[in-house]
Amino acid sequence: MEDKTETTIETSSVGRKVSRRDFLVGAALAGVGTAMAGAITGCASPAPKDTSANKTAPEANAAAGGAESTASGQPAFLTAPDPIPDSEIVETVDCDIVICGAGICGLPAAMLAAENGAKVHVLEKGSSYGIARLCTAGFNSGLQTKLNLTTDREEFITSTWAISNGVQGRMSSYGLWFDNSGPYIDWLESVFNEKGYQLIPAASLKDYKITNDGIDMPGASPLWQAFAQMIFFADSEGKFFATGGKVDWTGIMEEYATEKGATFHYSTPAVQLVLDDSGRCTGVIAKNESEEYIKYNAAKGVLLTTGDMAADREMMEHYNVTLGKIIRYNINTNDTGDGQKMGIWIGADMDEFACGDLWPFAAVMMDGTLPTTFDGTHFYAGVANLPMLMVDGAGRRLMAENLPFQSPSIPKLTCTPDGCAWTIWDSAWESKVPQGGYMVEDYTASNTQEEVDKNVANGVTFKFDTIEELGKHCGFDKDIFAASFKRYNDLCAGGKDLDFYKDPLWMTAIDTPPFYASKHCSSMTSTRGGLKNDERCRVLDKKGLPIPGLYAAGNTAGSFYGNVYPPNVMGSGIGHGQCFAWLAVKDILGMDFIHANI
Repeated sequence: MEDKTETTIETSSVGRKVSRRDFLVGAALAGVGTAMAGAITGCASPAPKDTSANKTAPEANAAAGGAESTASGQPAFLTAPDPIPDSEIVETVDCDIVICGAGICGLPAAMLAAENGAKVHVLEKGSSYGIARLCTAGFNSGLQTKLNLTTDREEFITSTWAISNGVQGRMSSYGLWFDNSGPYIDWLESVFNEKGYQLIPAASLKDYKITNDGIDMPGASPLWQAFAQMIFFADSEGKFFATGGKVDWTGIMEEYATEKGATFHYSTPAVQLVLDDSGRCTGVIAKNESEEYIKYNAAKGVLLTTGDMAADREMMEHYNVTLGKIIRYNINTNDTGDGQKMGIWIGADMDEFACGDLWPFAAVMMDGTLPTTFDGTHFYAGVANLPMLMVDGAGRRLMAENLPFQSPSIPKLTCTPDGCAWTIWDSAWESKVPQGGYMVEDYTASNTQEEVDKNVANGVTFKFDTIEELGKHCGFDKDIFAASFKRYNDLCAGGKDLDFYKDPLWMTAIDTPPFYASKHCSSMTSTRGGLKNDERCRVLDKKGLPIPGLYAAGNTAGSFYGNVYPPNVMGSGIGHGQCFAWLAVKDILGMDFIHANI
């Protein structure tokens, strides 16, 4: 997954060379106080690390950026630190726009701002710009419509609102993304074409899949309308991450923004938002590499694109306690909710609930630790990620196993005490399952008998002559598992899943020894949920009113998802985050965009 080749670039801000961080792909396969104060916070940064934390021990939490609760029981991050006095500020910089975070959302915002002549400064906590993720996403752009890949607006909005628990998700935000994503993608494509690169819609690629999304594949879940909106960054030959084309697209964005006049400040975390007497956000105080404070006055606006809060375990679990069951954290350790905290400390409101960007079938050992035996990028056990019989630790069936992409993570986190489940199959599996996209090897798994045998040899998967031996080894309750196993085979014999309505193509009896079982957990790359905002991407206070001059986008912003990342909308996190950061700059500069609902 990692390109070890490094290059250097010249930054316009300080005239020094900085290293371009290793290009990672698939990392994406991959939300109170009112005091005017600041704290040591920061911006989205490049190098995600797998913390692989099994428990939230105090020392692990501290290492991940968390803090102990106050004596009153209130989480420490809700208490605003003391303001930074003017006497400690060594330099003041005047500009039009300050963007906090040079990640996948801050970069297109910087591009647009600089392209339109704004004096823009980008503050970044990390030593370089953010890593290039899997894709972007959008609807009915020129490159999609010319291939007849069009999407119905009503169908998308109503379906996504329903599956993401629309009681929290702002339905009008879905329309805002839908209407403006096409123009955003068209603009982005023109920039990348100018640089010698292409954008390719995933839906135009034959047999391509994201693991277990099942879109247009035999045995896919019929429960939800799926939207394959991903758009990949490709080189001049049309190669993208899955076909050998390692396009460092965030680097291309940073270069373009710099060429247009944007100034980037790396290793320079934002530490305090500045308000004037009227309550307008007028700038940011940052800390440079020498631990000195610099104030950036933003005449037009401040945009927060600092990333998510997964690396602050206390904050993450405050907004979603079930995410504490995650075992495999492939997170950016700089993403400690910095932008959200800065907003909270000046009176901004937060989403009441955050969801995780989850991968549902990460292999786990019997003792709850992660395997160390996988080759390359694989972290799913072979076949264990396919829609076979799935049970919890007691042996009870959990779900329709062919739910798309992220969905299997939800019942594992909400309906089990440990966030884990087991997949069970027999030795005749290959002749029983539907062929096609599900069987394609990808960066998460290799679904072959050879891979199964390798996993058995390494203690990741277990093989038994009888189903009774399997149940005993896995620690299932004897009666619960026996009843679940019999019920499943009876439903398979009847040809219809009357409990969960899994597609009949996957309803094949488990009856041919030897039998296999493999345990898996959910993996998380980030949280979705943050500062509440309106249809102009302006951050809202606790009365629902915009804080003048303050904007948020990407995982720093809320008001988009409910407590479920919608698994039927591929690439929605990056896609809507980038588009909304782009729209925030348009609003700051008084540029026009589509406002269908206001």
